[in-house]
Amino acid sequence: MNVLKNNLSVIDDVVPHGSKVVYLDIPLHLNVGDLLIYKGTEQFFKERQYKVLARRTDQGSIKYLQENRNLPKDVIILMHGGGNFGDLYPHHQRLREKVVTDFPNHKIVYLPQTVHFKSDDELKKSAEIIRQHKNLTIFCRDTRSQEILKEHFCENVILCPDMAHSLWNVFPKQKKENIKGNTLWMIRKDIEETNLSALEGKPDASKYEDWKDICTNKDRNYVRILLNLEKVNRLLSSGVLPVTALWGSYTDKLVERVNEYFMSYDVVVTSRMHGHILCCLLGVKTKLLDNSYGKNSTYYDAWTQFVPDCELIKL
Repeated sequence: MNVLKNNLSVIDDVVPHGSKVVYLDIPLHLNVGDLLIYKGTEQFFKERQYKVLARRTDQGSIKYLQENRNLPKDVIILMHGGGNFGDLYPHHQRLREKVVTDFPNHKIVYLPQTVHFKSDDELKKSAEIIRQHKNLTIFCRDTRSQEILKEHFCENVILCPDMAHSLWNVFPKQKKENIKGNTLWMIRKDIEETNLSALEGKPDASKYEDWKDICTNKDRNYVRILLNLEKVNRLLSSGVLPVTALWGSYTDKLVERVNEYFMSYDVVVTSRMHGHILCCLLGVKTKLLDNSYGKNSTYYDAWTQFVPDCELIKL
C-alpha cells in the first residue's frame, strides 16, 4: 500500500507541488466510493500544497465555467477521477467535453479514471471533442483504459492508481477486538451490478448491502438540501452558497462512520471497487468480485493483487 500511494507521484510531473488549481466535478451524491476518491484527492492536494482557487460539485461546475472564462492561464483545471468516463454516466462526460471546449489554452487534467463505452458511436463523438485539446493529460487506472484513451482521446495518457490511495496511513487500521460480524456482502445494486448466479456459498440476495443501504435517511435528506442549494446557486447573478464546504465537512463524518462499519466485519466480499480499496486502506480482509464490465478485475491486476489479505474471485 505504501508503493501504491507513492505511485500517485506520477501526477507531480504534470501538476507540480504548489500549483494553482481548480477542482471540478466533486461528487454530490451518496456513492461512498466516489467520496473516498474525493477525500483522497483532497489529501493529495494537502500533501502537495496546491493553491485551490475553487472547488465545485458536479452540480455547480457548469456555472463556474460559464462565469470564469477569463481564468488565468497559469491555473490548472483538475477534473475528479473515478469510473464514469464513458456513456454510462453522460452528465460527467459532457462536463469533461465542455471543459476542453471552453478552455482550449489551459492545462487540463483528468484525474485517474476507468473508461467504458457501450456505444462505439458515443466513443467516437466524445473522442472527436476531447482530442482537440492540445494540453490535456488523462490519468487512468488500468491498461485497458490506457489503450482506449491513447487510441482515441489523447496522446498524454498515464497509468496511475486511484486517488483514494492517498488515504493510506490517514485512515485507522482494523483492531481485532472491534470485529463483531463474520462477513459483509457489499454487492452492487445498480447498472454495474454483477450476475452472481454461479457464485457458491452466497447468501440470499436480501442480505446484500450497497452504499445506499449503509447510508442513512439523514444522509439522503442532507444531499437533497444541498442539491436544492445548488439550484439556488445556478440562479444567483453573483456569489455562491458554500455547498462544497458544507459537503466536505459532512462527508468527513460520513466516511468515518463507513470506516467503522467495515472494520466491524472480519471479511468483506464486494463487487464495489472502493469497497475493496477501503478494505485495503483499513487492513480488512477482502474478496473482490468483478462489476458488469471488468473494471474491478483490471484494477486488481494492475494494482492490488499483491496487497495482503486481498483475493479476486473469478466467476
